[in-house]
Amino acid sequence: MFLGLEMGENFTLEEDGFVILRNVFSREFLDARRRILESLISYAEKNYYDEFERYYLRHRADQGVLYDLFQRHPEFDEMVRNPIILEALTEVLGEDITLYENSLVYKPKGKRNGVPWHQDFVSRPEETRKFIAWCAIDDVTRDTGALKVVPGSHKLGFLPWHRVEGETHHDRINLTGVDTSAAIHVELSPGDVLIFNQLLVHCSDEMSTDELRLVFRASFQSFDEIYSPRATPIVVHGGSARSLARRFNSPRQKERPKPVFVRALNKIDRSLANVGS
Repeated sequence: MFLGLEMGENFTLEEDGFVILRNVFSREFLDARRRILESLISYAEKNYYDEFERYYLRHRADQGVLYDLFQRHPEFDEMVRNPIILEALTEVLGEDITLYENSLVYKPKGKRNGVPWHQDFVSRPEETRKFIAWCAIDDVTRDTGALKVVPGSHKLGFLPWHRVEGETHHDRINLTGVDTSAAIHVELSPGDVLIFNQLLVHCSDEMSTDELRLVFRASFQSFDEIYSPRATPIVVHGGSARSLARRFNSPRQKERPKPVFVRALNKIDRSLANVGS
């Protein structure tokens, strides 16, 4: 199922903020997932009711994002738990790794599909560091919206940012001090995986194409802070009792606050109960 690992260009997570893993997934493996994704996109475009929205984010075909595929569809389990990806992540996150979130990203036809310069999760600096695995299902070239990245920009830390209300990608960084002239396009073949630090400054161009460019994206974090923005945390590597004891060896002091997504659902449930009474 998985082809032999070939390291791509001589980029490193430490120095450049990203690394390219070549030929991680086979064409046969990806073709099977692509057929599933095409049907899911068609379903999302019809805006049908989805019971999973009680627990996960609503798919946004207008924005080119299908959320939480790992939790909804078992066919994507092996894309998250791929041993080549996880081995690369242990170099920066250690042996104990949780899945933070995952999605399909693509360039929807007839929509504004450019992504401005940003850092992932820039509005959540209090959370532990994350790394993203960007898995190419199709050819990802300059013509189909390859990521543009600024090598080494992760060393700048969290940058000042602002929010543009009403825009699909509304959190944008202020580019003062960022040399975007040093940006490069990261072109990938089907089966290649780009792993990058969440603080790597990146964007993608506005595209006009009739071709779908499908990319499966998953972000990961260590056990330094076990947290999930929705549903429940999912351990994808490690997690032994020894690891838990080493990291969480103090007595329970108080209950930790529930995630925002869970609190919002509980509030809705209470409101509906009050209406019913």
